[in-house]
Amino acid sequence: MVSSRIDHILFITIIILLVLGSIFVFSSSYYQALQQGENTLYYLIGHIKRLLVAVVFFFAGLLIPVEKYRKLILPGFLFILLVLIFTLVIGKMQYGAKRSILISSFGIQISEFVRIWIVLFLANFFTNHPDTARTRSGILVATALPLSLIILVAVQPSISVAIITFLTMISMIIYSDAKLKVLTPVILIGVALFAIAVLTFPHVRHRIFSFISNPAYQVQQSLIAIGSGGILGRGIGAGIQKFLFLPRIHNDFIFAHIAEETGFIGTLIIFILYWEIFLRGLSIAQMVYDEFARLVVMGLNTTIFVIFLVHVGVSIGLLPPTGIPLPFVSYGGWSLCANLFSMGLILQISKMV
Repeated sequence: MVSSRIDHILFITIIILLVLGSIFVFSSSYYQALQQGENTLYYLIGHIKRLLVAVVFFFAGLLIPVEKYRKLILPGFLFILLVLIFTLVIGKMQYGAKRSILISSFGIQISEFVRIWIVLFLANFFTNHPDTARTRSGILVATALPLSLIILVAVQPSISVAIITFLTMISMIIYSDAKLKVLTPVILIGVALFAIAVLTFPHVRHRIFSFISNPAYQVQQSLIAIGSGGILGRGIGAGIQKFLFLPRIHNDFIFAHIAEETGFIGTLIIFILYWEIFLRGLSIAQMVYDEFARLVVMGLNTTIFVIFLVHVGVSIGLLPPTGIPLPFVSYGGWSLCANLFSMGLILQISKMV
């Protein structure tokens, strides 16, 4: 029976994370704003502006029927392909990569939406061609277009986003009930592409070798922040690492900031909130009868959780620095827009159960 109500537990959990995000963006950034000669609310105001844009994407995912997005898969591919190509040609160079196209003072970063398109494309493909997942040739055909977009993201270079997008593709193949032997060629292609990226881009080699030999400065400071938080933390606003010891703390390392100010108890609450999102997504996917909708929920739900794990993994030194923000919490940007759009789609599908 189709319900007219969204999953309220999932919706409330997302709201809680967004509120916590605004609190910790402010507490982690006010000193940096002062050092730049700005008002203490400078980054918080910027975050709220970006959050309002992301809310538009959320309602686009929630209110526009998922079947309409299904019909836009091919036009969506052409649009993303063109934007990625233009980004490589005329994109703004930032942190050694061309990841966005600057229009006036507004930057468009399409790479964050590639993973969403891949979920929609493969969900549609495997729904229409269920036997494809059982053959190697079928899987290679299914992944040809996704791999072309992943390669374009990787050469920006945005290796971390490309890897997460690749993992999204692999998860979709697994959810389509593919056998392990069928996955082998795709995994080998992924390993080969990563090896090429390591050989081609010096900063990728530097990050990997630095990670193996000695933790990067940011990771060292992140570990100090997490360790100094103890059980209860220093208190919100009382953290030390935000005094320019830990770069981009309001974005790339906000989990470490939360750990420093709220301690083990605060990080445990954060883990519980993300785990609840993941479980609610699994529950929705299990109860929905439409195969396309099920695969969409599984793919988007997994991607959000993987991004969360990657961010935490970097913060505690298990992974090299990636620049991946904490979903719904880090300083707003295109990642926030993509993640809220994903949640809008999942909540829309939750009305089908």
